[in-house]
Amino acid sequence: MNIPIRLNSFFILGLALFIATPAVKAQRESFNLATGWKFLKRDADWNASTAAWEAVSVPHTWNAQDGQLGKIRNPGVKDGYYRGPAWYALPLDIPASWKGKRVFIRFEAAALVSKTYINGTYLGEHRGGFTAFCYELTPYLNFGGANELRVRVDNSRQDDVAPLGGDFNIDGGLYRPVHLIVTAPVCITPLDFASPGVYLTQKSVAQHSATIEVRTLISNGNDSRTRVKVKTEIDDEDGKLVASQDRTVTVPAGMTEPVLQTVKLRRPHLWQGRKDPYLYSVTIRVNSAGQNSDEVRQPLGLRTVQITEANGFLLNGKPYPIYGVDRHQDRRDEGWALSPADHEEDARMILDMGATAIRLAHYPQSEYFHSLCDRNGLLLWNEIPLVDRINDTPAFSANAEQQLREMILQRYNHPSCVFWGLFNELRKSPSPDALLTHLQGVIHELDPTRIDVGASDQRNATFNHIPTGICFNVYPGWYEKNQPEDIAADINDRFKEVGKRIGLSEYGAGANPFQHEEGSPKKVPTTGQFHPEEWQTYVHEREWRVIRNNPKLWGSFIWVMFDMPSANRNEGGQPGLNDKGLVTEDRKIKKDAYYFYKANWNPEPMVYIASRRSTPRKLATTAVEVFSNCGAVELKVNGQSVGTARPDDINVARWENVHLRPGTNRIEAAGFFGKQQIGDACEWVLR
Repeated sequence: MNIPIRLNSFFILGLALFIATPAVKAQRESFNLATGWKFLKRDADWNASTAAWEAVSVPHTWNAQDGQLGKIRNPGVKDGYYRGPAWYALPLDIPASWKGKRVFIRFEAAALVSKTYINGTYLGEHRGGFTAFCYELTPYLNFGGANELRVRVDNSRQDDVAPLGGDFNIDGGLYRPVHLIVTAPVCITPLDFASPGVYLTQKSVAQHSATIEVRTLISNGNDSRTRVKVKTEIDDEDGKLVASQDRTVTVPAGMTEPVLQTVKLRRPHLWQGRKDPYLYSVTIRVNSAGQNSDEVRQPLGLRTVQITEANGFLLNGKPYPIYGVDRHQDRRDEGWALSPADHEEDARMILDMGATAIRLAHYPQSEYFHSLCDRNGLLLWNEIPLVDRINDTPAFSANAEQQLREMILQRYNHPSCVFWGLFNELRKSPSPDALLTHLQGVIHELDPTRIDVGASDQRNATFNHIPTGICFNVYPGWYEKNQPEDIAADINDRFKEVGKRIGLSEYGAGANPFQHEEGSPKKVPTTGQFHPEEWQTYVHEREWRVIRNNPKLWGSFIWVMFDMPSANRNEGGQPGLNDKGLVTEDRKIKKDAYYFYKANWNPEPMVYIASRRSTPRKLATTAVEVFSNCGAVELKVNGQSVGTARPDDINVARWENVHLRPGTNRIEAAGFFGKQQIGDACEWVLR
């Protein structure tokens, strides 16, 4: 089944690099600076000649190829891929008609540390690779003439910038879009932590009414104080105006002032996750000197979220299942430089499997992916990259807080954002407790409407008691010496340790879909070169039976949705790869475990024959497993019925002692869902 993706043309329309005179005066314009860039993969002076630099488009990373080799295939390179400085340059032809306007440059991300220059003037440094940053260019531009933007980006490890560790690559580059924003002198500022400058706070949400506080930051670029009218309008999904509010304020020259408005909605249509991801549209218009000087539009999904001991996670006061997956932002041959189509394909696969939630591991991910999740009802866990360890220094703590504030304020208005993550797998020394307690306070200061969470792999750590929603990464049957069923003991022990419901932030096992094992699945060495697909499936089957409907859990997240590069790894016959994904890194193969979860999570009727890629075969007598949510499934081998079976409580139908003949065997399964018949087939060759 192909799940349709609900798109928003506002987010996906491409805009040319350059730039005609705006058709409407004093209206905001935004231009995607995608082409015309020159690139140098080494350090240089800020004014070095670009004549020999490589032409590239943005998004761009210099690790799209070497980042997927792994150390074993890239010997002599310290990290297995290039981590160091590089330069980007872009000519900007700024129209003379823009004189009197304000011009900003906004980078959605640059990994890991960047320095930006315009016409040789240093604008600033941004330390952090996963959140946006913005500068005003106006005072430094040649209007009606040539201009040049230069950016130095460095993805080498920095002692004061998270992450300091992690089992994933740090791709360098301008790997997300860059935008030029043009406004009137009086505008909604894009300079508040590179946020939209508008914050929609849901003060109360109930069946009969909702109250929304709208906080708009008005920046006055004029030389004199200016009287400004701010109008907020809320439209329903059909574009009908359902509420509005006006307020007039006076903003001093050169200052930015917050404007607060309270808007009420009668009988609001709630955002209900995947069941009904209903979105309002909020437009904030700024009128100065009788003209519309600026306008910003933001999504609004009205909902409440909560974790309770009695019923687990609640969406709008009702129990809602957290069927979660973890996602990294990597793709084969592209690294981190993903296109809108890439994000759409990822979202479509996740939706098709039936997931309801995504943990964005281990850092904030793209704004476009957030918009897809808003419109398709997927709950998001964003987290800052406090991974493995911290440095107990004021500079590191300040950077962690900076990255947290940027993450929250830039994604504040997305209804899909439900969880703010504090950390992943921190060590006990140096103790992160003081830093985590402070950061939790920052979350509660900025956004008390969402849930702070953390992902721990430590037993009896004091910081396990800090997050409101503590979660644990557990791998019985994989890294741990026990069996998959022992996940029950893991859950019980951690539940007892913290004294409340917990989440599972990671669980799973590796699999190479081209490696197979016949007969009863057997545990394999995780660092070995044999990772049969059947063991991954076995682990997930046994663990999901324990996880589903477990009263000690409020949710669970599979590690990981897609295979991902990790330069230090050399296992499973695929160097440089973490192969625990349910889907291969190139998105071409959905492994058996993907369909196992689809049978359990997606209510659409389905039938899938497991171990379909296990051919040629050696055993003439074998068991056959079929994943299906149908009431009954019939199995045929070479046109002959083997019998009908009912899928068990985790939607697995199984036939023992099925006989194959030498040569090609056609395996068919047919499920019956009322009067509807669903089928699947594959061929196995017996040597």
